[in-house]
Amino acid sequence: FTNHTLNRAFQSHRQPGSSIKPLIVYTPAFENGYTPDSVVDDHKFDGGPSNAGDTYHGDVTIRYAVEQSLNTVAWQVYEDVTPETGLKYLKNMNFTNIVDSDYTIATALGGFTTGTSPLEMASAYATLENDGLYRKPTCVTSRMMTDVLTGVMADGTGRKAKLENDMPCAGKTGTTNDKKDGWFCGYTRYYTTSVWVGCDMPESVSSLTGSSYPAQIWKQYMDDI
Repeated sequence: FTNHTLNRAFQSHRQPGSSIKPLIVYTPAFENGYTPDSVVDDHKFDGGPSNAGDTYHGDVTIRYAVEQSLNTVAWQVYEDVTPETGLKYLKNMNFTNIVDSDYTIATALGGFTTGTSPLEMASAYATLENDGLYRKPTCVTSRMMTDVLTGVMADGTGRKAKLENDMPCAGKTGTTNDKKDGWFCGYTRYYTTSVWVGCDMPESVSSLTGSSYPAQIWKQYMDDI
C-alpha cells in the first residue's frame, strides 16, 4: 500500500510572484554595482509591467522599490542584470524547475514556466539570512539584501507581519495575477519560514495577497516559535 499524500511544501511548484525579486533581481544587482540607495525611475513604459494600484513614483531608491514591491523598477533592474545572471543565483541554490523558457524578463516578477516550491523559497531566504551560505558557499553576499528586507517589514508591504516581541525580521510578499497565489517568505536570525496560500487547481481567492493570509500565517507561526 502506497501513501499518495501530496506534500505541497516539497512537491507543489507555483508562481512565486514578487517574493522572487530579492533572489533573482536585487541580490544579483547588489553584487553588480547597485546599492539600496541607487535610484531608478518608476514609470509606466511600453512592453513593461504595471504596479499594483497603477501608481508610479518617478525617481525612487531600490530600498523604496523593494519595500513597496514596485514592478517597473524590478523589471528595469532585471533587464540590466540580465535573466542569465539572475537565474544563475537560483540554480546555485538548487531550484529544480528552471527551464529554457524562463530566460525572459517576466521571471523578475515571478512569471516562471513551472514555478518554485515553498521548500525552495525557504532554503533561498535562509541563504540570505546566512550571509550567502547554502550548504556550500555560493556567490551571494546578503547583508545588503537583509537590510532592505527589514525595511519591507518596517515600512512596506510586510508591515502586518512584524513580530510581537519586536525581534528583527526580514521578509517579502508575493502575489500572482488574479489572486491565485499568495506568498510570504521571511526570516529572523533563528528561523526562516516560507508560506504559500492558494488552491491545488489554481483559482482566484478572494482578498488573497502576500500581505493578507500569508503574512498573517507567517506572523502567527513565527510569534509562536
